[in-house]
Formats: sequence, structure tokens, C-alpha cells
Amino acid sequence: MSEFELGDLADLVVCPQCRSRLVLSAESLVCTGAGCRLSFPVREGIPVLLVDEADELDPADWGKVVGRPEGIDRDSVMDSTGDDAS
Repeated sequence: MSEFELGDLADLVVCPQCRSRLVLSAESLVCTGAGCRLSFPVREGIPVLLVDEADELDPADWGKVVGRPEGIDRDSVMDSTGDDAS
């Protein structure tokens, strides 16, 4: 069986709770969904993508991991006209 990089795996899987993208942190895969903020542990190199095993990060810690200011969800940002940006 070949080795894989967790960063590559994060590109292939989504959060099992909200279906948002996952990013790799120092010791976990973290959901990028602002309403979710779950951190899934990696044990012995194997990610545990079970909601019951995940920890919910506080907004400040989550923002540092995913690179967003606290409380801002880029997917729901509105443009200057007040219309949804998407």
C-alpha cells in the first residue's frame, strides 16, 4: 500500500457534518465551515472523520487555522450592493 499525504487527502474529502472543505492543521483536519468549526483528529496517521470524535473549535482558534478573521464566512459575504456575492 502506498503512502499518502494528509494534505492531498484533505483535497478529496469533505466535512461529514456540513460538507465544507477540510484543511490540514498541525494535528487534525479542520472544517472550513464557519457554522461547523469541527476539528477531526489524526491518530497514527489516520484521520478520524467521525462527528462524535471531533472537537468544535472556538471562533478565534478556527479563524487562525483556516485563515479567516473571527466570525467571517467568505461563502456568505455580500457585495457592496447588498446582493449575495455568489
